[in-house]
Amino acid sequence: MAAADKLRNKEAKAKKMQMDAVRRLRELRKAARMETSLGSSTDEIVFVKGGGELHCVTTPTTRAYYLKQGDSWLYLERDNDGESGILHVVRRFSDGRITTKTVIG
Repeated sequence: MAAADKLRNKEAKAKKMQMDAVRRLRELRKAARMETSLGSSTDEIVFVKGGGELHCVTTPTTRAYYLKQGDSWLYLERDNDGESGILHVVRRFSDGRITTKTVIG
């Protein structure tokens, strides 16, 4: 497989991972807004010094964090009971390389 094909495949994988992460974050943010009046959920955005933003969402059953800085990002979601979770990481380097990683636990 040519280097250009590998890069396109990594780009497509990274884009799908981000779409899935953002879709899930939106679902959790919606759930958190419905629960906020009960005091059991939060939905916050923190702007990171040096650029980037951190989204933190907690619901009665789940907590999630989405950190985006430049073209790199990570998404971490954990059940509050610690039974399961998922981590997606996409890092884009200045030379055009992309690394992707998913850990499911």
